[in-house]
Amino acid sequence: MNNDGILKPALIGGVLLGILSVIPVIKAGNCLCCGWVIGGGILASYLYVKSSPIAVTLGRGVAIGLLAGAIGAVVDTLFSIPLELLLSRIGLGPADQIRQMLEQIPQMPPEIKRTLLSFAQSGKGIGIAWILMSAISKLAVYSVVAMLGGTIGVAIFEKRDRNGRPPDEMPIYRPPTDAAPPRSDEGAGPPPTP
Repeated sequence: MNNDGILKPALIGGVLLGILSVIPVIKAGNCLCCGWVIGGGILASYLYVKSSPIAVTLGRGVAIGLLAGAIGAVVDTLFSIPLELLLSRIGLGPADQIRQMLEQIPQMPPEIKRTLLSFAQSGKGIGIAWILMSAISKLAVYSVVAMLGGTIGVAIFEKRDRNGRPPDEMPIYRPPTDAAPPRSDEGAGPPPTP
């Protein structure tokens, strides 16, 4: 197998899906059934199929999708950190969102509300916890969904058989030459009824 060639396609697919998943307006593509994540897995498997000298199996597509998804989650998280810091400075960070949410729940017990507000006002702790929880969930989701993309990509782009031949070079079935010739009574119609 082409084990050493799996990293480059997975890196390209993973970096692309990670960047597209973090850009504010463009990341809406993930709202359509994790579109960027599946697309990153498909791209990685396409690049791998294109560079592989032998036919790529669906299992290999799963592996490349898993790797592309994990790389994409890391890239997404690394790009999210400065974005979260920027949003926190202008009042749109996770702590501010929690404060706004707590103000909209009037029936919450005052003790719990004070505790959560004091935690949210600490700012940095909630930002780090938010990024950490987000990174763990992205790693799990992106890896699984990109595996689906890798499998789809191999199913679409791999046209060779296990020997590496394209479909137009597939052998044509020819009956064996040493087979017994057909009997003369075969094909003459149904047998007579007594």
